[in-house]
Amino acid sequence: MNPGEGTPIQVVADGVVSVAQASDNGGLGVYVEIEHVIDGQQITSVYAHMLEGSLQLSKGQTVTVGQIVGQVGNTGTSTGAHLHFEIHADGTPVDPFAWLTEHVLL
Repeated sequence: MNPGEGTPIQVVADGVVSVAQASDNGGLGVYVEIEHVIDGQQITSVYAHMLEGSLQLSKGQTVTVGQIVGQVGNTGTSTGAHLHFEIHADGTPVDPFAWLTEHVLL
């Protein structure tokens, strides 16, 4: 997704931060993973390539839907500013838009 560099990124559902990588380490760059339980499923949401210095969360932190994660950026292995967004349901990657439409955006 490319809403533009610096655009705030919001948490898609209540959960707990399991990974908070605040520096550009290559790969996903500045990123965060959040664990959720939604409709009885263990869900992980991933937000990556965020703007250096914009990460507002820390590992173990409880978050709520709509809370700001950071800002869209171009860190890691990336060819331009964008949000790399993933959903994993019970450990399996799924189409994030279809899954969110069915389970969160009711």
